[in-house]
Amino acid sequence: MSRFQVDTHLVAGAMQASARAPTIMPSPIDLSPLTSIRLADEALADRAVEAGIAALPAAEGTTLPQRAKALRALADALDARGDELAELAAREIGCPIAQAKALQVGSASGLLRAIANLTETHEFEEERKAARGGRVIVRKVPVGLAVGIVPWNVPLFLACEKLASAIAAGCPIILKPSPENARTMQIFAEEAMALDLPSGMIAVITADRDIGRRLVSDPRIAKVSFTGSTAAGRAVAQAAASRFARCTLELGGKSAAILLDDFRVEDHAHELFLAMVQNNGQVCGAQSRVLVPRANAGAIRDGLAALFDGLQVGDPLDPATQIGPLATRVQGDKVKTMYAQALSSGARRIGGAYGTGSACLVDPALLLTEPGSAIAREEVFGPLTALIEYDDVDHAVALANASDYGLSGSVWSCDIERSVAVARRLRTGTVGINSKRILDFGAPFGGFRASGIGRELGPEGIDSYLETSAILVPDDVGT
Repeated sequence: MSRFQVDTHLVAGAMQASARAPTIMPSPIDLSPLTSIRLADEALADRAVEAGIAALPAAEGTTLPQRAKALRALADALDARGDELAELAAREIGCPIAQAKALQVGSASGLLRAIANLTETHEFEEERKAARGGRVIVRKVPVGLAVGIVPWNVPLFLACEKLASAIAAGCPIILKPSPENARTMQIFAEEAMALDLPSGMIAVITADRDIGRRLVSDPRIAKVSFTGSTAAGRAVAQAAASRFARCTLELGGKSAAILLDDFRVEDHAHELFLAMVQNNGQVCGAQSRVLVPRANAGAIRDGLAALFDGLQVGDPLDPATQIGPLATRVQGDKVKTMYAQALSSGARRIGGAYGTGSACLVDPALLLTEPGSAIAREEVFGPLTALIEYDDVDHAVALANASDYGLSGSVWSCDIERSVAVARRLRTGTVGINSKRILDFGAPFGGFRASGIGRELGPEGIDSYLETSAILVPDDVGT
């Protein structure tokens, strides 16, 4: 029997039932039944769109303080249930409980508060002197009804990333989370329902990909925010482009951590571990390529190997665990296949730990490889890290930039200014210095090349839910 029962979804200000038969979602810990969910059906999806369209005037009419207050209230509600939500992250997707409170819950509430602050100071209107006489009033107005497609790896954070900017802009939004996070997103929906916002301004319908495609293709949707794979992102972009709907895509990554020649593993061991394989490597901005200077590669390589050798692998509910099972058996099998192919293609395992207990578990491994290998080029979304040697800083920068992706990156050194100088040369959306952080709530987040288009977070994230309009005002009636 399943531990959790999810039958309802947030539509038109109320939790409404789906007519679909139950789907059983297993826990990655042992593949036992975890959640029985009636996924949202077409009728619920259509109702959510209708309610969102009906809410447009009221949503635009909300005041900036009202929007900010709602975001802070949701942040407080998530924090109040932080322990419960952290445990759910371990049970639903295998996130180690020691990481879950901060990564899965704290990041979401922190984001909400940051966007609430930005909401109160964002420039929605300005007046300029017109180049041809008179003045110009430049207005930023809500784009319309938005849809946010939320993947399973960091569901609360990514749901809040989309919701917060939409609410700040005065847009209704429909969130479509993944079935793997059914209970987590039911809690989120219940807390969102209690906010002092117009009915229909927020919908949360946990559903399969068919419903996601239906929403993205609906001509009434003015804006799509999608986080997921590059392949799926292409399909979303095509559907949105067919009617010129606004679109933000945050897609895959193969981010590179450049360790400069003065880097000492012992100074940054925990931070670098999280940069590489936090959430079992299931992070779009994971630093899954580590570039080390060939001249002193031995010492750095030995330090990184020891770091991987010492990882605690196993039950994500155990506070000592650093690597748990991947979210699904399909994902686990995919990463295991990539690992086997890497070894058969010449990669050498130089560090790693072993665990038992789950078919979804993938043993973390540090693989010494060449820059052109598949494991060095393709997104893994698991605890496998490619170690690549470089000759000099120019070579390191060239290797880091030689990727189809460009979501994030990092530079590690005792010399901060030297690191910043290297960071300026990287063609990627965000670069961290001696840090696992791949984003800041107040800064734009998004990627170059196949890592997506557009930006989330910061003032730029709010602007992505706004259209710009100009009113041309003459100096006098006769002008």
